[in-house]
Amino acid sequence: MRHPADSASSGISADGLDPALRARVLAFIAGTSREEFDALALAVYRYQYRANPAYHRFVSRRGGAAPRSWREIPAVPAAAFKDATLACAPAARVYESSGTTEGPARRAQHHVSDPGLYRAAALAGFAAAVFPATERRPILVAAPTRASHPRSSLGEMVTWIGEVYGTDAPRAFLGADHLDTAGLAAALGSLDPARPVLLLAVTSALLHLADRAAAARTRWPLPTGSVIVDTGGCKGYPHPLSRAAVLARVTRTLGVRPEQIVNEYGMTELCSQYYARRAGPWCAPPWLRTMVCDPASGSELPRGEIGLLRHVDLANLGSVIAIQTEDVGRAVPGGLELLGRAAASEARGCSLLLAPEQE
Repeated sequence: MRHPADSASSGISADGLDPALRARVLAFIAGTSREEFDALALAVYRYQYRANPAYHRFVSRRGGAAPRSWREIPAVPAAAFKDATLACAPAARVYESSGTTEGPARRAQHHVSDPGLYRAAALAGFAAAVFPATERRPILVAAPTRASHPRSSLGEMVTWIGEVYGTDAPRAFLGADHLDTAGLAAALGSLDPARPVLLLAVTSALLHLADRAAAARTRWPLPTGSVIVDTGGCKGYPHPLSRAAVLARVTRTLGVRPEQIVNEYGMTELCSQYYARRAGPWCAPPWLRTMVCDPASGSELPRGEIGLLRHVDLANLGSVIAIQTEDVGRAVPGGLELLGRAAASEARGCSLLLAPEQE
């Protein structure tokens, strides 16, 4: 079946990108566009159908009519990023997942042709959810950075935040293979009480810090007005904790209120992020939309029902706009409630749908 996008002109520049479409996406992210999300998402989809060979094969082999709204855009399983190069143009950066569940040989790879678009989305989302870039302050980092984890998309984002928000070079305490808990504790103990700070950390680092505080029967109250942004859940910690339990331990250790703690939810395969204060809900920027889907049928579930999350991210212009995850959640007033991950399973048939034709 011939897809309507096959007959459209490519509109692709010499370096493989669509400059007019990129400008439209950037304007939407900046808030200067009045374009409807639906129209722009469908334009991105049509471009990717033409310019992304692996995605073209995936859509063509699935069959079906062309999507009429963003909800109908064919979503690639997140596992596909382990099996195929899903890109519309040569990559300027290749970001890799941690590979913690299946080992380093099965890391997802996100080939990003335009890191500038990722930077724009990451910083605009952070400014809207945490605080604007005009509020510069000292930054402590217990999370990946570009220096410690050069292939981490989170490390890239943390580095950009440090460059834009820091009053000076951020102090980092997470190396390639270790957390300097003692150094972080010492830095927290020497903060100027009159200068609010930004603490960027993986959640497990905050829990290890809380363990150290409990063992030493001490705590390190942050200066008034400080903000903590954590991410990653309890990966790297001996046992899982509920979000409420994490908040209780961090507030006790660092002397902050729960509303001063902002959780970030993101994926290597996405260029945009969700954020939540306290224990949620998690809220997306306007250029990121999410459906909660039935695991069996793939159809969207009503608000309040639990299913798998399917993200549609305009900032993924150079790869795939729609991604079906194995993350579990439900739609609630104001955003999403995140409930963890489904039992590990590869999407059956995914590799065959993405593979090149055999001669």
